[in-house]
Amino acid sequence: MPLTQNPIVEWPTEFQHLLAGIQVAAGEDGKRYGHIDIDIDPETLFLLNDFEARVRHRQVRIRSADSARCLIGEMNALVGLGAAAQPAKHATRVRISFHDLLDDDCVDRSPHM
Repeated sequence: MPLTQNPIVEWPTEFQHLLAGIQVAAGEDGKRYGHIDIDIDPETLFLLNDFEARVRHRQVRIRSADSARCLIGEMNALVGLGAAAQPAKHATRVRISFHDLLDDDCVDRSPHM
C-alpha cells in the first residue's frame, strides 16, 4: 500500500443496524452510491458526526448483516432531514450516505502495528 493511501476504515459494528435497508443505486456515470434515512437519538448523532469527521476522505468498509458481502466507499457528511417521525424516541432524522461504492472481498490488507 503506498504511503499516500489511507487504510480502509471499518464501519463500526455498533452502527451496523443503522445501515439495515440501505439503498444502493448507480448514477448516470455508472458509479454507485448508497443512502438511508433514519431517526436517531442525540448520542448516536454525536457519535456518527465524530466518526464521519475521522473518516473524511477515506474509504469505509460496509459489511452486510451476515458479513458475507462488503462494499467500500467514501462517507458523505450527514444531512439533517428535520424532526424524527417519533420525537419521543428520537431527536432527529438524518441521511447517511456513501459515494463511489465498490464491491469488496471483506479482507483487511492494512498492516497492523
